[in-house]
Amino acid sequence: MPYLRLTILAVAGALAGLPSTGGAEDLSAVAAPSAAASPASPATAKAPGPFRLQLPRLGEALRTTHTAKVLAVGSSSTAGVGASSPSRTYTARLEADLESALKGTDFDVVGHGLSGEMAQGAADRMKHEVEETKPDLVIWQVGTNDALRHVALDKFKTCLSKTLAWFKEQHLDVILINPQYGDVLVKDAYYEEVVAAIAEIARDAQVLLVDRFDAMRKLQRERGDGFYLSADNLHMNDEGYRCLAEQLATAIITALPETLANTASVAPAATTVLPHE
Repeated sequence: MPYLRLTILAVAGALAGLPSTGGAEDLSAVAAPSAAASPASPATAKAPGPFRLQLPRLGEALRTTHTAKVLAVGSSSTAGVGASSPSRTYTARLEADLESALKGTDFDVVGHGLSGEMAQGAADRMKHEVEETKPDLVIWQVGTNDALRHVALDKFKTCLSKTLAWFKEQHLDVILINPQYGDVLVKDAYYEEVVAAIAEIARDAQVLLVDRFDAMRKLQRERGDGFYLSADNLHMNDEGYRCLAEQLATAIITALPETLANTASVAPAATTVLPHE
């Protein structure tokens, strides 16, 4: 059975049975890959709440027009640094994955990534990006550069919370992507503090969090950093972007209304840290 179908089923089952978020231990509640799934591909997606989080605006757009616009904002991972070509970035792969899985749909995934950008920079330009793109869903890849530059944690959390509140006021669907994992990156304890802070804010705001960090950590134990990271041990390579796109597609499809999610099919067959991502 192809990977994307396996991970859709795995995430759907896990999200349906998540425990209530009563304490810090709930931050580890993720949808685990099916035992039959390829170890090369992550299938984790955090749902920060005791119920299945949904993407109502995206679902309505697909139901009424069979089209949807997705705005991806972030830093180098969104810009696609490390990919061998524009067609191998996660944004390009995500569009293809979604259209293949949801037959008869037309997705437009617009990637507006700025290398080295921190959360506040993305927040400052978010209103303009939304007005220009008019998306049904915003994917915000956030936290890596804030962690590397040791931005004050309170400042980071306030920025994230305020921006998510603004999205809610605009009735926009949002998915967060947390930082990537790498053995060199986690030598700095602050890096994982930022990862935990993102999970906390996502849970409080009831926003879907695609847990790239945990998925890549599991892959690292199986394959090593070189499987999904470029030679700089920071930016993702083609395989890393493939895995991330599949992880996102799974999370998106699982969060759609069941009448849409149940129709998902699968097309034929993821040294020195730089000063910023």
